[in-house]
Parts: sequence; C-alpha cells; structure tokens
Amino acid sequence: MRTPRLLLLVLLMSAAALTAAAPLVAQQVVAPGPPLAIIVHRSNPVDNLTFGELRRIFMLDTQTWPHGRKITVVLRDHGQPERADAIRMVCGLSESDYEKHILFRTFQGNVNIGPRAIQSVAGMLNFVSSAPGAIGYVNADETDGAVKLLRIDGMLPDDPRYPLRRRGRGRGAAER
Repeated sequence: MRTPRLLLLVLLMSAAALTAAAPLVAQQVVAPGPPLAIIVHRSNPVDNLTFGELRRIFMLDTQTWPHGRKITVVLRDHGQPERADAIRMVCGLSESDYEKHILFRTFQGNVNIGPRAIQSVAGMLNFVSSAPGAIGYVNADETDGAVKLLRIDGMLPDDPRYPLRRRGRGRGAAER
C-alpha cells in the first residue's frame, strides 16, 4: 500500500519539476507592417474599388473589369507572409481555406484558372505592369510608377482608415 503512494508522490513531484522547468512563452507585440497596396495595370480605367468589390475579385466571384477585360488575380507564392496577410485581410480566410474555395469554384466550373502565383515583389510589379487585366498587391512602400495604385473605399494606403492596414498582434517566442 505504501509503494503505490510513494510512486504517485514521486510522479507528481517529477511532473511539477518538469512543468516548472518548461520555459514560459514570452509575448512580444509585433509592430504593424506597411499596408498592402492594391495595384493594377496603368491603363486600367478603374481608380477605386469598394472593399466588397475587392473581396469579390479575389474570391473570383467577379472575373471581368467593368470595361470588359478579364481579371487576372495575382498573389505571392504559397507560404509567403504577404500572401497569407493579403488573403486574410481581403478574403477573411486562411491560406488553406482560400485554396479550398478556389478548388471548389474550379470544380463547379465557375473558374477556368485560379490566381497566378508570383515569387517576388519585382515579379509582381513586372507581371501587373505588363498584363492589362491583372490585379495584385505589394507592401505600400514597394510600389513604383510602372503600376497604378487603386483606392479602396476612396482611400490610399497612407490614410489611417485604409482597410488594408496591418495591425500589431501579440506573438509568442515559439512563433519568432
């Protein structure tokens, strides 16, 4: 009878020692990054989109511009932080949920081809500047004169009310 109690006591003390030795996850507040700038070809006559219109374009619910040109949605490559941020901010989905949505839309026959994936900022700027129907994004501090910056709900990225501003968030040490 005494052995099981002693064994239980040793196990509990070992568990307590392991728990005490485990490092605490420190919280760090991440400074917000630059806002995402929505970019299109310079010849695109559209200057402003509502946030809802932008979301419908990225969800592939809207596939042509008002002037009739086919829209090509351009995203950064899988696993790139900008891609996950853009999908989360514009569509309200995780990357995996977005991929499921695109696959479902394709399976339904509503989409012939999904968004293009581009490796770099330079590649994004180059593609959008050479494809008249393209719409993509870069960090607001990465735009250049080769593309047109769209207003979203009438605002540009330097407006504090711009809807595609990144917010600071807490992150644990394990995520750094």
